[in-house]
Amino acid sequence: MLNTKIILSILLFTILNIRNVNATNTPAEVENFDIRYYHPVNYGLKDLVFEVRVKNLLEKLNKRLSLGALADVYFKVYWMMPGKYKLEVNGLPKGFKEIKAELKSMIKNRLDFVIPLKLAPKIRSYSLTSSKLKSGTRIVGMDRTHTRAVNEIQLKFNRKGMLEGFKTLSPMGVNNSKFKMSAKGWSHNKWVVDTLTVDSIQGIQKTSMRHKINYVPIDGFGFPVKVVISTSQEILHTKSSKASKSKRELNTEILFSKYEVNTGKAQRYITQGKRN
Repeated sequence: MLNTKIILSILLFTILNIRNVNATNTPAEVENFDIRYYHPVNYGLKDLVFEVRVKNLLEKLNKRLSLGALADVYFKVYWMMPGKYKLEVNGLPKGFKEIKAELKSMIKNRLDFVIPLKLAPKIRSYSLTSSKLKSGTRIVGMDRTHTRAVNEIQLKFNRKGMLEGFKTLSPMGVNNSKFKMSAKGWSHNKWVVDTLTVDSIQGIQKTSMRHKINYVPIDGFGFPVKVVISTSQEILHTKSSKASKSKRELNTEILFSKYEVNTGKAQRYITQGKRN
């Protein structure tokens, strides 16, 4: 009888602390986080142009390509509301489409540091379950349609409502992102990401990437000026494996500069092809 009461108590606690969220709705924790996170578009950003450089990229390309010495290779980004953008690779000769596409993919993944996307649209299509924890809230999203590349997502918010973790599970592997955030003097008391650590496992390979972001205030907004990425890769072995653990480490710096805010240049270039 005592065991039955304990089981019923546990079930009641679970029911009270876990709630299903309709896939068409957004959990309050996600909506509140989007409100409290810094989005420059909420403060009047409509048009933005800037340049991006990767430290030591020029030296690597000069070694890789038989073109003689390249003077400068950098990226030019044109962005306009409501989220249209063009990304160019400057400094390479005409052609080399595959190399340019490879370089663009490296920068596309970091544009969210400049103009963050809201969290709600990323998870809205999942079937969501929210549960309370001692340290905050956990939200699990499942792909009931089995049509998405990511089958399951897991979000963790602390007691203040700050996103601390975002985990994705798919047939390709597992990615676990951890965030550290703070408010800045220019961020209107909103949160921005200071460090982002992404641990991923694909097969027997584990990759860890730690991003450290430095910002500068420009024309009433805050934008990244430097992102330092520390990457480590290693092959995972079972306890019975006799192979030695191999690990590779790499440091990369991505530099952002020459921000032009609300000049209309991005709109003219994206819509009319005019650079000035």
